[in-house]
Amino acid sequence: MAVTVGEAVAILRDFAPEEYAYKKEYDNIGLILGDESRPVTRIVCCLDATGAVIDEAIALGAELIVAHHPMLFYPIQSINASTVVGRNLLKAAENGIAVYAAHTNLDFVRDGINDYVAQLLGLHNVTVLDPYINGETGFGRVGDLANKVYSSVLKGEVETVLHDSYVRTVGEPYAQVKRVAVINGGGGGNTEYVDMAMAAGADCLITADVKHHVAVYALERGITLIEPQHFTMEHCYISRLVQILKIEAKARKAELEIVQSQAEHNPRY
Repeated sequence: MAVTVGEAVAILRDFAPEEYAYKKEYDNIGLILGDESRPVTRIVCCLDATGAVIDEAIALGAELIVAHHPMLFYPIQSINASTVVGRNLLKAAENGIAVYAAHTNLDFVRDGINDYVAQLLGLHNVTVLDPYINGETGFGRVGDLANKVYSSVLKGEVETVLHDSYVRTVGEPYAQVKRVAVINGGGGGNTEYVDMAMAAGADCLITADVKHHVAVYALERGITLIEPQHFTMEHCYISRLVQILKIEAKARKAELEIVQSQAEHNPRY
């Protein structure tokens, strides 16, 4: 069955409802660019809808890009070729490519990014760190390792499962950890997330983008921080997102080819 952009993004909206987004005045999710009535046969999934991803979508003949990070995050007053965002928007529009963003709604939903990272790390008895919509949806996850391990050992496991050679830690390398909180993406920007993890009984918090004052605060409070890169902590999920969309599209008999972008890469080396 041929589908429109609106019918294609409905698959994602059903899986990760837009009302699950965190503080809508902060986030910017949904159809960033495009016409829901236009037909779509091929979707490219990515973390960021960069110029390289848009070029890839053009080469593949894709009509829709599904990104995790919003292409437009803050309000802008003009769209022109003098800015990176303007050039990318114009290029996508000129080539009939719609762009949809599933950001914090995809973070928070059951079987979303936080749950996937917790699964990769082998956490058991996983619950929502801060329920936002219901008991299965919300900010972060917390769960237990099968056994206590040194924080340096868990750091090595994070490096392995996220394919990240630049993981950092805050705290003693031989501190024993068992109960682990996970906040995918930039959860290292606020001390309240450290408090939240400790209130849930966690002795370790895994999150990215840890600011200096947050690292000092965590060290003073005696909780271990393990800090992978923002890209690796979320990009690992894109292949899973492709699988989910394929399964749901097949169930709806939607004629869609869904692929993962091969053009994007970690901006940090």
